Amino acid sequence: MATDAAFLIPPSLHVAALLLGDDGVRIRAVSEATGVCCPVCGEPSDRVHSRYERTLADLPWARFAVRFHLQVRRFFCENPACPRTIFAERLAGIAPAFAHRTERQRDRLTDLALALGGEAGARLAARHGMPVSPDTLLRLIRGAPEAERPTPAVLGVDDWAIHKGLTYGTILVDLERHRPMDLLPDRSSGSLAAWLRAHPGVAVIARDRGGAYAVGARDGAPEATQVADRWHLVDNLADVLEDFFRGKGSCLTAAAAALVAQAKDKGKETGGAAPPPVEGVYQGKRRHPQPERWRERAEAAAEAGVARRREKYEQARALHAKGASVAQIARTVGTSRMTVYKYLREGPPQRQRHSVHGRQRVLEPWEPCLLKRWADGCRMATVLWREIRAQGFAYSLSNVQRFVAQLRREGPPPTARPRTALTQPHGPPPRRVAALVLRRPERRSEEQCAYLKLLRAEAPAIAAAVDLAEDFLVMLRRREGERLDAWLGAADASDVEELKRFAGRLRADQDAVQAGLTLRHSNGQTEGHVTKLKLVKRQGYGRAKVDLLRKRLLLAA
Repeated sequence: MATDAAFLIPPSLHVAALLLGDDGVRIRAVSEATGVCCPVCGEPSDRVHSRYERTLADLPWARFAVRFHLQVRRFFCENPACPRTIFAERLAGIAPAFAHRTERQRDRLTDLALALGGEAGARLAARHGMPVSPDTLLRLIRGAPEAERPTPAVLGVDDWAIHKGLTYGTILVDLERHRPMDLLPDRSSGSLAAWLRAHPGVAVIARDRGGAYAVGARDGAPEATQVADRWHLVDNLADVLEDFFRGKGSCLTAAAAALVAQAKDKGKETGGAAPPPVEGVYQGKRRHPQPERWRERAEAAAEAGVARRREKYEQARALHAKGASVAQIARTVGTSRMTVYKYLREGPPQRQRHSVHGRQRVLEPWEPCLLKRWADGCRMATVLWREIRAQGFAYSLSNVQRFVAQLRREGPPPTARPRTALTQPHGPPPRRVAALVLRRPERRSEEQCAYLKLLRAEAPAIAAAVDLAEDFLVMLRRREGERLDAWLGAADASDVEELKRFAGRLRADQDAVQAGLTLRHSNGQTEGHVTKLKLVKRQGYGRAKVDLLRKRLLLAA
């Protein structure tokens, strides 16, 4: 009984022997179940026909593989009308018929397969004493029963790439319980409508701006409220602004030139000092420093270190003259006792130079060539190394990498004002200007605010477009959906054709857009589950069909 309890043996089994070998633990047991019934007709029987042995893999013990060698009985069926004359007893709660592993090991392997997939799950299972093939783990996933899930009241709908650019599927997420509901093999309106009809009770459907999902939601759940995702609305507005500013290239360039002139005037007023560069903005190509500048800094740092060591040396000598012990000197000076012994034994510390015995650094003859190529715009250490290697340089790439890293750390000359993305001669790209308009006003830098002010003054249409875009963003962030009609009217009355077309598209889906500008629901959580689905898909090593992904995503949630 103690052995049975130690290995958690089911009470219907009696352990006859326990063997420990190189291949793990083997447990010989005998089935002693009473009231054995025929699996076909259910008639109880006690007439034993014969016995045979079943081998079952079980959970490991201290990473040793465990196998049951069970002696199972065969019985005669007492029911003359039963088509089964002889039947084998079933091991209820231990293993199903024809299985080669126990139920508890199957459950453990299924958990590993759901979490890691086939290849990674098989590697971890083998390390824990449960050797299994990746294909077996995938079969366990496909054979795992699905749990019943209640119909969600708030449903998130989004697409995901089965094969990016070719085929797409649909993911459905319960936004209240934060768990995926289903995966559909396509992103058609018909499949979404069929799913909604099979699961009545959905009250809110959060979706992107795709027309297929709008039609599917309307056909499958006509009484549900559709909510257009706010991020997609902002993204659509960004595309509209980019198209608008693409036709205003001369205005973008003129505003950039005015910003540069304004900065120069401000510099003259402050005595010629250049304003600091704007953080988070691309600073343009860095000009290489003077060839000897970084060497001078290295020399200064080395001399400062020697001066610190000499000061400690003098302090240690003075304390020793006063009769202090070596341990006291080490604590006072802040160095080790071995260093104190060295200070007392030797003279003052001297600087050790790398180029001893008249030897020069290996890169020194090639530095003029590297600096010239750096000034020409070549910034890749690998390219520079290959060029000088073709000229006879016989040393490793790391020498050039250190040299290039030092040049990058130097930065632009202190008196030069770096060009930012807003002060380029041709002006910033339209997408960057659109992103600047969409940015919250409190998060814009002084330079960005000045550029927007100058850009508004270039043309009345630009000022109108910026004002309408900012008003739309305020309405979206504050969820003031009741102002949508007024905004659409203002967009139609403006002279900006791109915003007029944008307002027309919003009006075609006005109910969902107004709900998105009013309700708190969005597709952000659904996008997060799509990201998780991408991870699960990559773990499949190419074995990631829709049915397998669906099981892994739903059962692991």
